[in-house]
Amino acid sequence: MSLKKQKHPYRQLISTLKHLPFLFIGSGISRRYMNLPNWEELLRHFASKVHPDNPLALEIFTNKSNAKGWPEVSSLIEAEFNQLWLTSPEYSTQRKIYQDSVRAGVSPFKLELSALFSAAEKSTDVPHLLDELSCLTIVAKRSVAGVITTNYDLLLEEVFKGYTTFIGQEQLLFGETQGISEIYKIHGCCTQPESIIINAKDYQQFERQNAYLAAKLLTVFVEHPIIFIGYSLSDPNIQSILEAIICCLSDKNLRILKQRMIFVEYTDAVGEAPEITEHSVNFEGGTRSITMTKITLNDFLPLYSELVAQKYHYNPKLLRQLKRDIYKLVATNEPVERFQITDIEDDEGLENVGVLAGVGVHGDTPSSERGHHIPDPSDLFCDVVFNNKKFDLRSLVEGALVKLQSSHSHSLPIHKYVSAYRKEFHSEPPAKLLADCKYSVDELLSKSLQKQRSENPISSMADLTQQAPTKEKWIELFPRVQNPSEHLAELETFLNEYITSNPEVFRDGKPGDKTNLKRLVRIYDWLKYGQK
Repeated sequence: MSLKKQKHPYRQLISTLKHLPFLFIGSGISRRYMNLPNWEELLRHFASKVHPDNPLALEIFTNKSNAKGWPEVSSLIEAEFNQLWLTSPEYSTQRKIYQDSVRAGVSPFKLELSALFSAAEKSTDVPHLLDELSCLTIVAKRSVAGVITTNYDLLLEEVFKGYTTFIGQEQLLFGETQGISEIYKIHGCCTQPESIIINAKDYQQFERQNAYLAAKLLTVFVEHPIIFIGYSLSDPNIQSILEAIICCLSDKNLRILKQRMIFVEYTDAVGEAPEITEHSVNFEGGTRSITMTKITLNDFLPLYSELVAQKYHYNPKLLRQLKRDIYKLVATNEPVERFQITDIEDDEGLENVGVLAGVGVHGDTPSSERGHHIPDPSDLFCDVVFNNKKFDLRSLVEGALVKLQSSHSHSLPIHKYVSAYRKEFHSEPPAKLLADCKYSVDELLSKSLQKQRSENPISSMADLTQQAPTKEKWIELFPRVQNPSEHLAELETFLNEYITSNPEVFRDGKPGDKTNLKRLVRIYDWLKYGQK
């Protein structure tokens, strides 16, 4: 739709985003503000180094039979350039500077490419582009959660000052990412020449690890809207990443993802009003597709300005530090000096507190009864199924669970932790927690469900499957199954597969579906850990 008559063309779209977005930034942004080359121009530059007197230097490589795409052309140019670099007097100074790196296996081609991008600076003097860049810098402060990019240059580090940068797949997969105030440079960076992905071998290695990267990026895509800026929809890098993500998702979740993806495509058409349309990209021979919102524009300033209006109440860089320190605390179960609980009214000495973790009213509760970790209830439901949260058992049972039960209608799965506590400490948990333990499946059901279970039972798993056309219906009907303890293994398999396919279901699922699933997990918890 054309937006010519609208004063704020993107307000309705951006205001519907439930969370702050991640920006997925491509080379078009570096080209716009730093006048850096695109892939073809970059390779033409290096081809001319190899064949300096030939205006068709690049075509020498593109016309070779094995030059199927830019990565293959890059490999051909790199091979000849490296030989030139290692032998020509023209590069004698560079050989002295980089000899240790070359001996360590770094390609001279990547060293020179890194030098080119490292030396690049903001080069525009166009007032409007400077306004855009200034506005993007404001966006960076509190209006985005993070950045993903395939760019090698350092523009984003300058614009998003204070963000933590992770370079390459290895750092992204194994680094301590917190998902906020971070830059993910998935194709490498000019500060680490060996990390750069540009030739055919690099891309083959990247593709081999693409499933792992897609899984990591999927957590970002699920939790945040994604705004693609500086790419073309035909960009093979974008298509490869989207295809890898599609393989991980059901059609239902692809429809959910549709509402989280915005693709911004630049047009040179001066005076044209921006357009917002729906766009689909097909994969797997057209059998699957991903649909997103597409913005076509010739001016980024109105879009950046609208993003500025969507912001955290707190500095994202401080939130990242807080999240990191709390994660370390929970992961080790060892309180650290930097972590301190203090009253909101007690501001004496706050400058000496490394991290303010939270604010609350504790009344007259003795300090010995205040645990340092009360988990999110959704983590309890997941842990009952996957056994993956590694809670401090004593702290959880003696402190957190009693408080959580009272604030969640006594409807959390507790039998796993009661059973584990008895085995480990050879004593009974607090009486308030024991009072919530159940002695039959019926006690986990509402009176209406108890009546349905009695008057309209489901006699077998085959009957359940026949009556349930969807997985959500299966979850709803399972409480009516007779002798459910005989089907514990099938229930466990179902829950594993369902929650793995819908990792945010306890937080973002439909209210009715969440209620039914939580009930099913509580039934599973009782069947496996509670019945005697």
